[in-house]
Amino acid sequence: MDRRRARSDLDKAERRADILEAARATIDGSEMDEFTMDAVAAKLGLAKGTLYRYFPTREAVLLGILVADLEGWFAHIDRRLAKAVGRAPVVGALVGTLIARPRLLRLLAVLPSVLEHNVPFATAHEFKSFLLRGSASTGSLIDTALQAREPGAGVHLLVQLNAGVIGLYHGAHPARIVATVLAEPEFAPLRVDLRRELTHLTRALVGAIPCKDQP
Repeated sequence: MDRRRARSDLDKAERRADILEAARATIDGSEMDEFTMDAVAAKLGLAKGTLYRYFPTREAVLLGILVADLEGWFAHIDRRLAKAVGRAPVVGALVGTLIARPRLLRLLAVLPSVLEHNVPFATAHEFKSFLLRGSASTGSLIDTALQAREPGAGVHLLVQLNAGVIGLYHGAHPARIVATVLAEPEFAPLRVDLRRELTHLTRALVGAIPCKDQP
């Protein structure tokens, strides 16, 4: 990577993209609490201070990764939903596209407890504005696919689904000692299979939306 200071807008955009790419590689190979600006800087061969010109905090970098992952997910799920008609295709599209993105699920699971802490107002406002736009678009497609009686049901479903992802992800990824305990046969009922439980949850949330074809 070119270590010279980025001066043009294009150079700065490329440097920001390089930082996010290095951050993705770092987070993919480590535990969340092991992710540091030092590790990202070392991977790029840059001074840590250079990273802070583009991202004010560690959490802002992680939020940047989440935004990029969400952009890909919104684009994919919108294409799927545009062709979906009825409850089963909507459930399949939501669950399938989420399960296929383990890093997205991992970041969503710590969004309220980690990523949204220690970020400036401008960063938080920009992220929530992005999330609102994406949710509105995807929510509208859900409304259409389900023939929801009231507009906005799809957005509400996404909010509920996100809350469910947080709980289910942590349940499916317990601490190492707890995982060892749960591996014993008698604790099988307490194990969380993420795909299975996410499917059950999504099916219940979708099924709760009043549709025009219902009596």
